[in-house]
Amino acid sequence: MILLFFRLLIFFQDDFPIILSTYDQNTNAIIIFAPDNRSGQYMESISRLTKDPLGLDQRNILIFEIFKTGGIGPGGEALSEEQVTSIREYYLIHGGDFSEVLVTNNFKEIYRSDVPVEINDVFRYFDQIE
Repeated sequence: MILLFFRLLIFFQDDFPIILSTYDQNTNAIIIFAPDNRSGQYMESISRLTKDPLGLDQRNILIFEIFKTGGIGPGGEALSEEQVTSIREYYLIHGGDFSEVLVTNNFKEIYRSDVPVEINDVFRYFDQIE
């Protein structure tokens, strides 16, 4: 019976990125996917999100920046190409595509956009969850 349980667990495992499991699973996060840190949409997204840092802090929102060959975690830590590839695959984002994905408990997706999202809209999506 126990063996059957483990087989089912492995069969239904959804390849959750190991790197995300190192963060608090009850956190709200914005995952920005961009080709690199010089892309126009990425720069616009960061500009919009930094307009209200207090609002981000009040909602405990972390920001992950995921590029084609690396990334930056919410604490400024570097993410390897392997780590960002696993995150891209989990959220089904191709390497050169821009996307903003809002996630909540256990990194469950609540909203996705292929253009930068206004900060007030970001807050509205997270506030609806609580």
